[in-house]
Amino acid sequence: METPTFYATIPASVRYDKRLKPAEKLLFAEICALTNVTGYCYATNSYFETLFDASTRTVQGWLKHLQDCGFISIVQVGGGAGEPRAERRISPLVGMACVPMTPAEKCATPAENCGGTPAKKCATPPQKNAGRLLQDRLLQDISIHAGARAKKSPEDVFAEYADGHPALLNTLGDFIRHREGKKKPLSIEGAVRVCRRLDALAKEASVSDVDGYKVAVLDQSMERGWDGLFPLKYEFADKPVVHASPGGAAPAPRQIGPDEDISKYF
Repeated sequence: METPTFYATIPASVRYDKRLKPAEKLLFAEICALTNVTGYCYATNSYFETLFDASTRTVQGWLKHLQDCGFISIVQVGGGAGEPRAERRISPLVGMACVPMTPAEKCATPAENCGGTPAKKCATPPQKNAGRLLQDRLLQDISIHAGARAKKSPEDVFAEYADGHPALLNTLGDFIRHREGKKKPLSIEGAVRVCRRLDALAKEASVSDVDGYKVAVLDQSMERGWDGLFPLKYEFADKPVVHASPGGAAPAPRQIGPDEDISKYF
């Protein structure tokens, strides 16, 4: 299966279509993210079931509804005698065409062909190749993001994230090698998720030494052989908060002269 792109595209025609359930819109976005350079994805139902925690029947219903509404096409390739197992190809069509929600012979007016949308809100039918043109534009956008990813690495993501904090950067580098040693190397998207997870854990812990806490979280996972990041299982030795003086500078230590009577300070 193709690796999903970092960004998923949901065009306005999908976002604002009231016929679609929120989950169906997200499914369309995932299909776009999985679409390869040939213009289709070949993800199985089980992939979508695991991703969305849904049943086979539910996923099949979502796909059929997206197809009925003209947002995707589903084609079975191969599977004949002496051929490899059939491959399902799902292509995003960006929802340019108005597809009847009922059989064509029951559609009395053009407005009904837009799923019950009032005629004044029904756009003029697009040119015949409009769907193909928009799909090409979508693929171009995906290719641009793929090219950007090719110029980056998890090390680049961590270097930008830990800018100015060498201890955190070094520990993040150790975590990269830790994952490689477990044969579960980090992708660029995985490195981004690590950064977000560290931010969330530090915020949840409400510590003043944020970078120190992040380093401790990383060390804990490496010491225990974990792939992910979790709250510390032990009490974190947080740095005490130093309150600044009204003038903005930290209070200076009290100076006591060698001949000064120190009893007045007790």
